[in-house]
Amino acid sequence: MSLAEDLLDQADQLAKLGPKYPKQANLRRAVSAAYYALFHLLVDEAARLFSGLIGRDDTATITRLIRTFDHRGLKEVSNGFKQSRLPLVLQLEGYAAPDDLKRVAEIFVRLQEVRHDADYDTAKIVTREEVQIHIRDVRKAFVAWEKVKATPDARMYLACFSLWKTWNVDRNKQQ
Repeated sequence: MSLAEDLLDQADQLAKLGPKYPKQANLRRAVSAAYYALFHLLVDEAARLFSGLIGRDDTATITRLIRTFDHRGLKEVSNGFKQSRLPLVLQLEGYAAPDDLKRVAEIFVRLQEVRHDADYDTAKIVTREEVQIHIRDVRKAFVAWEKVKATPDARMYLACFSLWKTWNVDRNKQQ
């Protein structure tokens, strides 16, 4: 089982603790684990893509490449793909990201925001029902990713994790 799958299972287990009175700490950690499950699914795929391009498809290289991706960058890329707004260098007339890719991107953006709230907004009460919805959404993102991951659009999405800022300079100059 992959780290991403393990994290999603952990989120599920944490959400089920304390059947009558779940602890906020468990629910908040469940949200975080669900987010990190999707984060690790995507960065692992991106690192494997890049390691294949450089001809070093080994664990040490993949691990080093994973460390190059940042949360804010993935959110910017995901926002761009969910809105089909790509840097000018990548735009094709009438381009629309596939629905499954948009689903992955939209869930990633939302879960990152929810995870941030769960980690830092201590006044907010997190409910088990909310957490279970988020876990279901991440499972939907996993399924959507499986459907789309072998497509050129998905490879472009992964490549953008590293190249978005460089490619987006053109868009900013045009505005």
